[in-house]
Amino acid sequence: MYVTKLRGLPSLFIVVLTASTECSFGNKLPFSSIPQPRSLADLEEKISTVMAKIEELAEGNARLKFDNSHLKLYNEQLKHDNIQLKIDNEYLKSHLENTVEDRLQYLEAVTRQIVPPTCETLAKLGVSRSGTYLVDPDGVLRGDPPIKVFCEMETATTNVLHDSMESTEIDHCPDPGCYSRRITYDASIKQVHALIELSKSCEQQIRYNCYPTAQTTGDTNYAWWVDRHGDPQYYWNGPREGENIYIRDIIDDCVDCIQSGNCDAEASQGGSGLGTITNSGALPITELRFGGLQSENQKANHTLGALMCRGHNNQPNHPAESCSSLRRAGHTRTGHYLISTKEGRLDVVLCRMDLEDTDVGFQVYTGASIAEEGVYFDAVRVDGWSSVGIIPFYFAEVNIGNGMDPSSGIFTAPLDGIYAFHFHCMTHETVQVLLRSNEVAKATLFSENESNLGQMLGQSILLQLQIGDQVDLYLERGAIQSLGTRGIHFVGYLLYLT
Repeated sequence: MYVTKLRGLPSLFIVVLTASTECSFGNKLPFSSIPQPRSLADLEEKISTVMAKIEELAEGNARLKFDNSHLKLYNEQLKHDNIQLKIDNEYLKSHLENTVEDRLQYLEAVTRQIVPPTCETLAKLGVSRSGTYLVDPDGVLRGDPPIKVFCEMETATTNVLHDSMESTEIDHCPDPGCYSRRITYDASIKQVHALIELSKSCEQQIRYNCYPTAQTTGDTNYAWWVDRHGDPQYYWNGPREGENIYIRDIIDDCVDCIQSGNCDAEASQGGSGLGTITNSGALPITELRFGGLQSENQKANHTLGALMCRGHNNQPNHPAESCSSLRRAGHTRTGHYLISTKEGRLDVVLCRMDLEDTDVGFQVYTGASIAEEGVYFDAVRVDGWSSVGIIPFYFAEVNIGNGMDPSSGIFTAPLDGIYAFHFHCMTHETVQVLLRSNEVAKATLFSENESNLGQMLGQSILLQLQIGDQVDLYLERGAIQSLGTRGIHFVGYLLYLT
């Protein structure tokens, strides 16, 4: 029986060897190439050798398959890289063409004006390609250096960029305003202020994304922003300075998980919102403050847009308020100008445009001033008056500034200044008339007439009045006549503003 088994083993060995070689190489080995085993030990050794070879071949086969798969992936990556290289090449060609054209556009703008104050000025000069340009809102060749801005020419918008334009994740902290992000602009604050004053409108957008948290709980406000004056502001949309427009009012579907008790839920609801601040007096935003992230599952991020200014503010007012406003309006020559520092008054000043705004001699008052609108009146009576008291009049022949009320006979000063007053009347008897300011006599017209002959009397006076002071004529005794010939006149006018 042992001999029978032994005799069957060579056949088994041959089958295994044939199968292995056929499986590995796809070709059958001829039986004549396989020697017959001499003994059982020799057979076992040969079987062990063949099995080791089979394992080696199987490992090699697996490596070949892996290498083949890796080569396929590498080939796909090469194809992808080739496509990306083509895209990059097209981009570089386009960018080079655009850069050259942008440069030509910019040089064209420079030839027309050294450095424009805003992108709108560039647009008016004919520059139509959006891009990065230098502008100088505080005036050419003075003040701070020009600033680099992005000009969006379709709407002629000046965009002042900063260091927080990208989406920024808010640090995890629970307290109100515990996260702080200070904003650094690509422009000096003086240039930014000048740009805002030159522009008709300015705005800045804030995007807030939450998952899952809100920035208010009851009356507690966890988020605010800081304006250019350093004051915190709690409104997140529009021009509403001082109002508490909570950030939740601009966020869609942002659930306060603290109140809901669901902060650890994987499917807690998140949301986002976009607010636009249009209060030019508060812009630009100088700092963002957030908080309220009380659970590890809560996340939030913010994105602050550029300061966007467009249009032209019809500044300075006519007349201007200062030499600085004249400079911002484009006046560059040293000389005398009229400015309005007080309502109704124009002051003559010397503006030294070759100096900085902060220099002591930049704006020099000359002491001369004129009224923007004159104050003149001529009140008339066509008949006499004999009653003790304030003398009324029928009408005012002239009443510029509307200071005179003829029916009451009282003039009310509409402006601070020095006024001249004159009174003329006829009389046939002794008469005394007081010219009063705020019911206090300042001058007297007196005539003692014993002959009953007609006389034309007159009196003049200068008074320094403040707005609201009242001047009238008060008949102390006697009577005045007009004889139907407009013989009674009360005249006054503004000489000089104070």
